[in-house]
Amino acid sequence: PVDHISILDHPTAKSTLLLLTLSEGKNRQIRRMFHALGSGVMQLARVQIGRDCGLTLEGIEEEGQWRILSDEEVQTALSWQPRMLVDKKNRPRPKQRNNKSKQQQRPLT
Repeated sequence: PVDHISILDHPTAKSTLLLLTLSEGKNRQIRRMFHALGSGVMQLARVQIGRDCGLTLEGIEEEGQWRILSDEEVQTALSWQPRMLVDKKNRPRPKQRNNKSKQQQRPLT
């Protein structure tokens, strides 16, 4: 469902620039909606993911680019606690098992 739609500009007689807000969407939903109205979509750009979570696509200029989310974005948008990475030198080591079967094996001669 469309939450908000506004006309931003009419660059040519046959084109209109819109700002469209969806609260939930599926792949190609916007294109299919305009096709059902007898219109097409020439260019489509996603500018934000999520309504109140503040995830923007700022800094991503080309298709296929990505960026690492900040800890705050992960906590706010995804409700996840980011993992704390531990230095390998200070990482706790797993307990060694006392495996008698290995001790009982004799070397091949």
